[in-house]
Amino acid sequence: MMLVATGLAVALASVFPSEAAPASLPPVIVTVVEAPGVPAAIVTQLLAEAADIWHAAGVAFLWERAAGRSGVPDPRTPDSGPAMPSRLRVIVGNDKGLPLDHRTPLGWIVFEGEHAPLPEIYLSHKNAAWLLAASRTVVGIVEQMPLMRREQLVGRAMGRALAHELGHYLLASKVHTKRGVLKASRTAGELFAQSRGAFSVDRWQRHTIAARLTGEPAVARWEKPSSKAPRKEW
Repeated sequence: MMLVATGLAVALASVFPSEAAPASLPPVIVTVVEAPGVPAAIVTQLLAEAADIWHAAGVAFLWERAAGRSGVPDPRTPDSGPAMPSRLRVIVGNDKGLPLDHRTPLGWIVFEGEHAPLPEIYLSHKNAAWLLAASRTVVGIVEQMPLMRREQLVGRAMGRALAHELGHYLLASKVHTKRGVLKASRTAGELFAQSRGAFSVDRWQRHTIAARLTGEPAVARWEKPSSKAPRKEW
């Protein structure tokens, strides 16, 4: 199974720092809204998966979990304030999103401009569960799995989708890469495998995010203009 994002673009770094990103960065505070019907165990699993992927890059998250509620405020409303790299909301629900070329998105983030992501990421539990059921050649017969194993695999895939969207948010960019956490297309094997090797964070990404979180100048980077479409799905 392959997942794809819109707004693909090519990026070339003009400078690649040799040092690792600072080990001590301010945590990114994230409010997690869990829709009714989404198992709490899956949410716990996906948050841990995303945190582990970004931990190697020196980025930590403070998850503030909230019960599902109707009428989630639009992040574009005046009282929500501007999008800041240390403030974010993640909604875990059952919306299907917009399929691209018959490919099912596990998560998405909306951009208002080329470098202006709204502070909200959506993850689809329904799509992740469907993907697991459709990936029996990779994971085996889902109906024969213990509930705990099914929740572990769904949470793992959703956590990796979340890690991808967090990269777009923290970098304030829709650009994708040929490998690593911001690679656009994924196989079921990459999403469900125990190894996280396909979701690495490169040096430029680490330094750019560190600069944004600490308010320091970022490394220069040239980017080929990407699609003007406001919505990006993965």
